[in-house]
Amino acid sequence: MVIVVLLLEERRLLLETILMLVVSLFLGIFVVKIGMDNSKSNQYTKEILQELREIKEILRDQR
Repeated sequence: MVIVVLLLEERRLLLETILMLVVSLFLGIFVVKIGMDNSKSNQYTKEILQELREIKEILRDQR
């Protein structure tokens, strides 16, 4: 009886460990995806600002 209880306890710990690893993996993927989205957003913002500077310079030259 004690052996069965110990085996069930080991199985439960193994399942908990696997579950924690899977949850951690998904959280890690989520964090990386958010970071990549922010990086793309920052790049788009820089490109838009550069284009606005160029437009401003062109308008200044036309005056």
